[in-house]
Amino acid sequence: MRKIVLLGFIIAFLNIVQAQSNLTLYNMKAVPQRLAINPAMAPTCKWYFGTPALSSVDFSFNSSALALNELSSSLVPNGDKYTLDMTKLSSVFDNGASIRTGLNQEWINLGFRIRKSMWTLSINEKIKSRLLVPTDFFKLVFEGNGGANVGEKFDLGFGIDLIHSREFALGFNRSFINDKLRLGGRFKYVIGLNAIQTERNDISFTTTNQAFTYRVKSDLKINSSLMQLDSNTTLNDVLFGNPKNSGFGIDMGAQLKLNKKISLSASVVDLGIIHWKENTKSTFSSKPNTTYEYKGMDIQEFSKDSSGRISGFQSFKDTLVDVLSLDSSSNLFTTGLLGEFYVGANINITANHNLGALMYGSFYQKEFYPALTLSWNSQFGRVLGLSVSYTLFKESFMNVGFGASLKLGPEQFYISTDNALGSITNNTRNLGVHFGWNHTFGKKKNTKL
Repeated sequence: MRKIVLLGFIIAFLNIVQAQSNLTLYNMKAVPQRLAINPAMAPTCKWYFGTPALSSVDFSFNSSALALNELSSSLVPNGDKYTLDMTKLSSVFDNGASIRTGLNQEWINLGFRIRKSMWTLSINEKIKSRLLVPTDFFKLVFEGNGGANVGEKFDLGFGIDLIHSREFALGFNRSFINDKLRLGGRFKYVIGLNAIQTERNDISFTTTNQAFTYRVKSDLKINSSLMQLDSNTTLNDVLFGNPKNSGFGIDMGAQLKLNKKISLSASVVDLGIIHWKENTKSTFSSKPNTTYEYKGMDIQEFSKDSSGRISGFQSFKDTLVDVLSLDSSSNLFTTGLLGEFYVGANINITANHNLGALMYGSFYQKEFYPALTLSWNSQFGRVLGLSVSYTLFKESFMNVGFGASLKLGPEQFYISTDNALGSITNNTRNLGVHFGWNHTFGKKKNTKL
């Protein structure tokens, strides 16, 4: 009877059910929401306000490994059911897997111009998650602990981070040097709602000649703070969160017009921290780097009981706690806002048509996650704006994006995506859509910067 390291399967499941979607939006001049990507990028209107809760809805998903077409090809028909053939996925995870997801929503957003300056105010809900599973984990799961893997040490140090926050942001930008240079920033008071932070993640399994036996060494620490909703929760708690879990952030951006044809831009967003002091929990290795012996668990322990529920998970949890020698406390902790940066260049073909190049980057668990976007951006009068983009993500090279803004009187509707072909080609390693509804008024005199 085969035994398996169920810790691995749990992490694999998290990977399957677990980005960035604003690379096309970055060059859509008429849309005010690009201020959230570069706070120096003033839109073409004089003032605006967004439809509450509908001015900006932004979802993104980025996976370095698993796409839906690869998952579907590994499903083998078995009568009226399907069986997942894990061996068909082994090559997919040769370089491990990283998953990045994001969900941003604006509750309130407005902005107005005063001569060369622009002020903005917004309240935003943000969820960012990052998941990293190392190559050695998949090697151990797919190849097992026999053959060439006997006596090998496997690094199973995963990373999982999640930040759910609400931002109250005040922004300002202004042009200088005869409108050739524009600088902007947004100062943000951030309320933390939920968080998971991997502070330390050193876990190693060393295989032995004894069947299904591993030597386990760990130095693990995971911090969390989860919002508690109960009968004592007030409307103020829901709207403004717990001020004990709070911090500050800043976005900074710049645009420089070199000449009539060429302009440069750059920004850094989500620089800041949140201090978590309420509802906190830290799970950690009480005896770090101590070696333990783990003999696996029998898969039959995970069978349905008389009520139809799957039993055995409590037994697995107890075994896992013993093997990793885990303890917990309510320590305070601090998280960053998972910052990102953009560097762009544009060539104006005409006053209303330009070619753009944009580099995006972020860091997680000492890994760099870049993207490079080329785009064509056009504005047809005051009514219609169109953008087409091509993006190279890390290990994903077929991402054709599309963006459109439509202005009917004061009403502006927009949508953008960095991988419009994903649903057709099943290349769902990179998915994302950003859409919204604004009310815009007036038009600035100079739209060339």
